[in-house]
Amino acid sequence: MKIYKIKLLSWAVICITGLWFLFGANAMADDDHGFRRHFERENHHRIPFLGSDNEGSETVGQIAAWLLLVANLPVVLSLLVKGANRFAPLGTESKKTMANLNRMQKKALMWLHYYLNLGILCIALWHWLSSRCKSSALPELGLMMMVTVIALGFILKFKLCPKALRTYAYQIHTQPVIFIAMFMVLTVGHLIVD
Repeated sequence: MKIYKIKLLSWAVICITGLWFLFGANAMADDDHGFRRHFERENHHRIPFLGSDNEGSETVGQIAAWLLLVANLPVVLSLLVKGANRFAPLGTESKKTMANLNRMQKKALMWLHYYLNLGILCIALWHWLSSRCKSSALPELGLMMMVTVIALGFILKFKLCPKALRTYAYQIHTQPVIFIAMFMVLTVGHLIVD
């Protein structure tokens, strides 16, 4: 079982590194090639302590977005399997097989959800610090929602509060409406900024 985890971890590192290089090259190519007629206000990406018009690190934002997708993939797979078992007209043998697959994927992949989200938080904060924008507060609202959900997950994983509070933290952390709202706020906020 230990060799299986090492192989899975090495594949995850290779995939993440590949995404880094893929999006890094695209973002670097974006800035240098002519025709800059944008409908953009002057100095609206200005960061006070840098003293120049800095549009921030688009690459870091893309990396944070893709890592958010990878980190929450086990949760999405689990929800899809549970939904199929509950609502699809499947036989009992098929339901047992899907439940076993779900259990196996959770054992193999949930560590991504636990630990990668903490890394995503650091990357998202770095992205925010390098690209603050005055035209919309929606990305900051989405970041606050992300910090809250990740902090609640951290509290749940490491049992940092009393059990009575953990049930409420669990209910908030596992609420799909909050995740969908965070995704929508971040998407709309970034579309407004761009």
